[in-house]
Formats: sequence, C-alpha cells, structure tokens
Amino acid sequence: MNMNLEDFPLAWRWTQSSHDKLPDNILCELHPYDIESAQLLAASRLTHFPAGATRHNSSVADEPVKDWLKQLAISSQRVTILWDQNTALNLPWSVFCDYWDDFCYPSSDDADLFLESGQLFLRWNHYEVFEHDPSAI
Repeated sequence: MNMNLEDFPLAWRWTQSSHDKLPDNILCELHPYDIESAQLLAASRLTHFPAGATRHNSSVADEPVKDWLKQLAISSQRVTILWDQNTALNLPWSVFCDYWDDFCYPSSDDADLFLESGQLFLRWNHYEVFEHDPSAI
C-alpha cells in the first residue's frame, strides 16, 4: 500500500530546503500510497460536497486557518490526503493542521481529505477555500 517518501511525486515540498523542509520526526509520519491504492481511494470520492458543507476562506493568515482546522471535531488520529487519482498520502491529523499550507498549495492544488474510516470530510480548493462536511464526522 505504501511507497517510500523519496519516491513520492510531491516529496520535494517537504524534503527540499528550497521549500519548507519538514523536521525528520514529521517526515517519518508521512506515508505515501502507491498508485493502485490511491486509485482505489479516488474511485470512492464525491464529485460535489453535500449541500450542508461549510466553507472556510484560507487566503487569510496561516494561524487562523490552523486554529479553524484544529477545532474541527475529528476523531481520526490519521487522515489521508488525495491530490489526484494517483497521488495520496496518509499522515497524522495534527501534522496536517500544523503544516496545512505545505500540503495545500494555492492555484495548483485541489485535494480531498479522508478519515481513517474512508469517509471524505474536507476538501481543499485551489482558490484557497476549504469545504468541510460536518455530517462526515
């Protein structure tokens, strides 16, 4: 199910000093999915979030977004972020909250986040808006 982090197509975001190189104790918590596992997860995602989803503008300063993420009632210790049908990464929810802007790039990324149960609960849109489905948690 997992591949080595150094083989992951987006690893440069967290391993290169030209970007935000994450500490080694954080890097060891990042578990990339292989392509087949990412495709299975991608096949289960929703095209549109439910009508009751809330939206959060993330173009503001970093700290208010971290605070908003941390206040979500997430029961999972780990989540999986899926950028496209071939690219997914499992990581601790706390790491995502603290480093969210290293996983969600404006203008280029659209990404879905799944709970350990496989339930889609959060979506990042490249125009810097999170969508959250409170019924998923």
